[in-house]
Amino acid sequence: MTVNQEFGNQAFDQIEKLFKGARLPENVQALSQQGVTASKDFYSKTAAAVGDGATVMTDIADIAWASTKMLNEKIRQNLTANAEAAFTAAQAIATAKSLPEIAKLQSEYVQRFAAKATEQTKEFFDLSARATQHVFEKAQAAATKSFKPTY
Repeated sequence: MTVNQEFGNQAFDQIEKLFKGARLPENVQALSQQGVTASKDFYSKTAAAVGDGATVMTDIADIAWASTKMLNEKIRQNLTANAEAAFTAAQAIATAKSLPEIAKLQSEYVQRFAAKATEQTKEFFDLSARATQHVFEKAQAAATKSFKPTY
């Protein structure tokens, strides 16, 4: 046993002898019990709120991730469709028999591409806005719920 351990044991022994048989006043004991009860209640409510908050944050992250995946898939589909259209046009232009035919094919491709790009952009921004709105609605609902007082 080290010197520090001996000193600690002696100090605790002296305290134990000093307070042996001593009783706390009833009002101190009652206050102590009330404090423990209030602390436990506060802990329970705080733990529940933290758990609810974590669940909400997970839900919001899941919605945001699903939206991101959907938007990325839409980009992939658009890029694939645009590349296929470009290769189809290139094949047609490569087999054209005259310069006027090449010019006509190029002009048609550019017009179709511009129309399709406009349509794809509009659709993408619409999907993006709806996805963002969905995430904000979920966050707003969670914030509204978390600020409601519980009595």
